[in-house]
Amino acid sequence: MNSLTIHTEDTAPNTSLDTLRSVKESIGFVPNIFAVVAESSSALKAFTSLNKNFGESSLTDIEQQIIQLIASTENACSYCVAGHTVFSDSLNISEDIINAIRSKQDISDYRLNALNIIVRSLIKNNGRVSKNEINTFFTAGYTSAEFLDVIVGVSIKTISNYVSNALEVPLDNVFEKYAWHDAGLVNKNAA
Repeated sequence: MNSLTIHTEDTAPNTSLDTLRSVKESIGFVPNIFAVVAESSSALKAFTSLNKNFGESSLTDIEQQIIQLIASTENACSYCVAGHTVFSDSLNISEDIINAIRSKQDISDYRLNALNIIVRSLIKNNGRVSKNEINTFFTAGYTSAEFLDVIVGVSIKTISNYVSNALEVPLDNVFEKYAWHDAGLVNKNAA
């Protein structure tokens, strides 16, 4: 890891303590990504607030996890892919869907694949999506409000993916079973 600390309640700035305690109460532990972001209480509050608001969106819990897992694979974030695989598994998302996302493949479910397509396109194309992609999204039954909620989900993952990638946040023990590495990135680094 680079220069930031994985904070605990003993080392975190006082202004971050309440938010860290709230994360622990909500999830059952403080994932390393939150512990690192705790260095800045404003960043931690923004990050947790976005997560809370996204959780209250019209998207289902399953769709929310799928968005976060897809975004994490597109941003080649090993930490977040492992974490969202754990959270996806806890929601009983099928192994086929999880494996398709982790390997950047199509999802067999039409509606979820429309979500897969739009999230990947948003990230790959800096927010620009084709008419065909947006039409597929709406044809699958998603609404304009849900499209905006997807963008919130992508935004949350942009924060955590960038922090994790830049600072090489280590996996929490509970995430280690689901370790992931982007094969395309490994091949680029070898060249």
